[in-house]
Amino acid sequence: MPRFVLWIWRVCAIHCAIGAAAYLHFLVTGSYRYLNWYFLILGTLFFLLTTAAEFFLALECRSGFETDEPMRMAWTFIALASLARFVAATLTSLDHWRLALTPGSTSSVLAVFLPMGLARAGEVIGGPLAMILLAVALNRVLSVQRRFGVLRGLTHTDRLLIGLIVVLMFGEAAMIVRYLGPSYSSPSVTKAILWLSDPLLALLLVQAVLIRRSLIRVGMGLVSQCWAMYVIAIVTTLAGDASIWAVGEGLLSEPLIALTWYIWFFAAAAFASAPAYQLAAMKLPLVHQGGWRKR
Repeated sequence: MPRFVLWIWRVCAIHCAIGAAAYLHFLVTGSYRYLNWYFLILGTLFFLLTTAAEFFLALECRSGFETDEPMRMAWTFIALASLARFVAATLTSLDHWRLALTPGSTSSVLAVFLPMGLARAGEVIGGPLAMILLAVALNRVLSVQRRFGVLRGLTHTDRLLIGLIVVLMFGEAAMIVRYLGPSYSSPSVTKAILWLSDPLLALLLVQAVLIRRSLIRVGMGLVSQCWAMYVIAIVTTLAGDASIWAVGEGLLSEPLIALTWYIWFFAAAAFASAPAYQLAAMKLPLVHQGGWRKR
């Protein structure tokens, strides 16, 4: 396993171990005290760290391709998507810390200077906007694969996975229809934009699976692992969205609701691991990445 990938998952393991202790305290006492502290402080720091690492590694991958190489543009958009997630993590962190109480007061000092709605803006930037940028990048990769004649179709397992995602999308669509019923008010622009998340994630999943399947067939190990990480990150994000839908439908108990919050840490680690694998592949002899260089 590449060094950067190893460190990302080590940090994730340590972070989740601390989170497990906080969750165990919640189960035993019923108190959210340490669980809230864990997610508001350590959780936001983890997202800041992983998204910053993802952006840095994506920039390093981009710099490994010359300006006239087709994959440079793909990694440019991946870096922009990573930057969007970092900005989203920053806005969410500021919003959390804005609400943190200072000793002897009823509000944080940051609440005086920072506007409301930072977290909502972060959801849009780190959600649909980042997904659109990543979809453009993956479409560029697929175009390169098609040009080199290595693009292959989906397997039966891939189609089954995508079918499950479609079922989830129908479930969320039903919830949206109820939301738009006569007894509900019109959705805000932000909420309407956020409804695009799951269709965009389904598109990203198809793109990432196609890319990885094609690379496996031509034997590009570390590079295929890069796209495997994107598949894991996208599927994990979809699982997080599914948990939000399940909470909205009242399908989960209180302990399970708290447990689903941990899903997002694994998604962030997977997103950061993807460019780390690509960077490791680029440090191998040029012959191992000949298919990705301009011919």
